[in-house]
Amino acid sequence: MTWNYAPSGMNLLNAVPIRQPWVTLQWPKTRFIEYTDDTFTSKKPQPDWLGILGPVIRAEVGDEIVVEFLNRGRFPHSMHPHGLRYDKDNEGSVYLPFGKGDRIAPGRRYTYHWFATSQSGPGPAQPSSIVWWYHSHIDSAIEVNAGLLGPIIVTAKGKARPDGSPKDVDREFVADFQIFDQMAGKPPGLFYAINGYIFGNLPGLYMKQGEKVRWHLLAMGNEIDLHTPHWHGETVTYEGRHADVVELLPGSMQTVDMTADNPGSWMFHCHVEDHMEAGMMAVYTIYKTQTQKCSVEFAATQFWSHPEQFTLTVRNSSGKPISHFDITSEMFMAPQDLRRPFGAQWSSSSLLMPGQEQILRKAGAPASTAQGVLGWVFFPSLVKYQDGSTWRPQRDGECFKIFWKDSDHPNVPALPPVQFEINSD
Repeated sequence: MTWNYAPSGMNLLNAVPIRQPWVTLQWPKTRFIEYTDDTFTSKKPQPDWLGILGPVIRAEVGDEIVVEFLNRGRFPHSMHPHGLRYDKDNEGSVYLPFGKGDRIAPGRRYTYHWFATSQSGPGPAQPSSIVWWYHSHIDSAIEVNAGLLGPIIVTAKGKARPDGSPKDVDREFVADFQIFDQMAGKPPGLFYAINGYIFGNLPGLYMKQGEKVRWHLLAMGNEIDLHTPHWHGETVTYEGRHADVVELLPGSMQTVDMTADNPGSWMFHCHVEDHMEAGMMAVYTIYKTQTQKCSVEFAATQFWSHPEQFTLTVRNSSGKPISHFDITSEMFMAPQDLRRPFGAQWSSSSLLMPGQEQILRKAGAPASTAQGVLGWVFFPSLVKYQDGSTWRPQRDGECFKIFWKDSDHPNVPALPPVQFEINSD
């Protein structure tokens, strides 16, 4: 497949275009993809924050893990797990003496059997779940750089939910800090990435205020892959102490816990200065639970099928007659690239009774422009009632609704920071 290290083409931390030396952002990759069954016809959805990583493989201590592996690549590949118990045929690594699962030719299948023993699970001083690597191990340096790697999470015996996730955690994330090399060490081909994304383009790092969040941290690569993940806005519990920076070496794995109690959008990055300047940065968002009732709701929009005539259907959900309302619109140009376009305000002064709907219309955009918009966001900025009272949002973006171009697009519980185009002479 083709992988894009920055789908927006922007440094989303500073709202500026990504400049030289990174002229080309899209490169060929080979990845691990999970399917719903061994016909390999229907892909299994995975969180967008996993990025280039393969699916999370979960186990509880005592479980057997069975992986039906089909090689659709152009070269022989394998799957080698860290931390699990296996025999020679299920090691997935090429060296004497050879095993049956060490080299799976293109078009061939192999079923791997691995075991999560007590040594695979958390130790006495570790949290209830820990992370391990899996990756292809025929020419590991080339294959890992190509994208053939992913996480294994093992939960302690008796502490897992039916899906294998730990009972004592509300949310988990996996973050791989890795420098991908596309041009034999030349600067234009070095991508200092978190899960395969650079300069804030990693999507999906959302958590609710008050949640216990577990971060599984990974690193892979060469001697320059010495990383120090750092969170702004929060601290984590790490090896029995509080910290906001964790040390990673190539091939290493760490698990830390966070109490997400500081709402906002915060930087998450490698604190090695060269790595940060080269784009090893992301943003995570802690959002508050909605407290006040929304006065209006958004029932439908029409944009992509007839972009020349943009419509929005607004419903009065307040229980009182509305005499005037203002709606703000924003648009996703990429998963983390949210923009507020010129003419973003929609207004109406027609009386809108409780439960009644009203269709608003605006001049649209050329079809070519419309197809570049991934989703539209709408939220009220002012509501005036017939009785003279008003409703205003407590924070920007409150009561938002997203309409996605792809109807199967997973929704998001919060909005990323808005990007404003900054031009300099």
